[in-house]
Amino acid sequence: MDDIEAPNGQEGHRASISRRAFMAAGALAAPALAVAAATPSAAAPPAAAAPPAAAPASASVPPTTGAVAGPGHAAIALPRPAIPAVKSFSLVAGETYSGVVPLRIETDERLAEASAVQVTLGRYSRAARRVSPRVWVADDWDTTRKLADATQASPSNFLAWAQVQTTINGLEYVTDPIGVYTGNYDYGPLSNVGWDPKLDWAADYSSRAAFDASHDAEIVGLRYSRIVADPHNPRRNMLQAFPPDTADYGATGQPRFQAQSPSEWYEGNEAYVGFSIMVPERDSSSYLSPGFPHVELSRPGETNMHIAIFQMYGPQATEPSDYPSGRGAITIIDANRNSESDPIDRFHIDANQLNGGDPGFVVDFDYNRGKWTDIVLGFHMSADIKRGWIEVYLNLGDHEAVQPVPLFGGMLRLPRVTAWPQTSTPPVPPAYSDGVLIEGGSRRNRMDMQVYRSRSAYDLVVLNHTAHKIGPTVESVDPGSYRRR
Repeated sequence: MDDIEAPNGQEGHRASISRRAFMAAGALAAPALAVAAATPSAAAPPAAAAPPAAAPASASVPPTTGAVAGPGHAAIALPRPAIPAVKSFSLVAGETYSGVVPLRIETDERLAEASAVQVTLGRYSRAARRVSPRVWVADDWDTTRKLADATQASPSNFLAWAQVQTTINGLEYVTDPIGVYTGNYDYGPLSNVGWDPKLDWAADYSSRAAFDASHDAEIVGLRYSRIVADPHNPRRNMLQAFPPDTADYGATGQPRFQAQSPSEWYEGNEAYVGFSIMVPERDSSSYLSPGFPHVELSRPGETNMHIAIFQMYGPQATEPSDYPSGRGAITIIDANRNSESDPIDRFHIDANQLNGGDPGFVVDFDYNRGKWTDIVLGFHMSADIKRGWIEVYLNLGDHEAVQPVPLFGGMLRLPRVTAWPQTSTPPVPPAYSDGVLIEGGSRRNRMDMQVYRSRSAYDLVVLNHTAHKIGPTVESVDPGSYRRR
């Protein structure tokens, strides 16, 4: 990678929130109890039951509230006290709520009275106030609004993760998170196509011309890429992308390399996308010493210094410009930091405005510098939170094949809005694409392999990838970088 020449000139192709890691202990399938047992943070409760398969040892799976764990380490279960702090909570796991919802908490009479209580929905907390010795109420939850900004309407139903924190005699008790749905939109009948053979696709890495020909859309920044032999597996090639800050900014004004898979994903489609990435060992963005940098701090709550390497995208809307804000990318894998406490050299999938109830990153994993990271994402495309889902599989070198990663609630298949709602009752505010009103079911979506960052953030960013493909099963798209041959 040291022999990349610093490119120059213009290319002619077209074109804050707390970051705490988190995995809820109470899955949606749990019995409909009023609340899980609350446990003081000084002595964390036991971890959730083990999922069918362990996550890769090198991946940082968000710990449960019932575990003490660090990145790459197994959770250590600690004893649960005999008496829960919270006797009842007005939200019930797995239930659907619409309109304005009261938030009521009752503490257990066998413990001393609480001195403070707060409710957390997603990443956002609200203090409760005492209305009787054992009963507390927090501000009502308007489920029609975004949790991140209550002045804006939520553009979708979503899954929110709720917790109650109680302070008793100086100790903080935290309930296991529960998942609840909002239900303010009716999308009517939606298709459920499942796997469609038209989605079957693979990028061709035999040469740069072949790579270009295997993509329907013109590759943005192809000039700043090359096909080279995989240094770890000489039987296959990889694409090395190195877009400089002087690259053509294109429609978005951001320098990037971007290769779009065929745009054949529609409402009801179900498929898996696999690819492998290798981040250079050199932590640098210098023209004279090219590599992949640790990301600098973005402004609070923003991504002006991030580097995105993959996205599920579509449909784009250009009018009205103020709603929905940031419409387009639904799932992004990127590196971004908003505070000095955020660790460096980490990729993640973060929340978005269609899934505003996330309590943290959906998944978070190491750069794994100098080695392949095999990634498989499973999607059921839907505007309906109760239909759409995402699965994540990783292999950072600890296994021969990708392994399922437990997501919020220990779920291997997480309910997720994976397509923009287009038709609903009541209607989502109108959206446009190239000046044309979008109507009907969710429009087609696509998957992009990319090196995408803000203008003037870095001089040069180098990333290697290979084995990008779409198929009907995990096995059909597993890059297999560590498979014995």
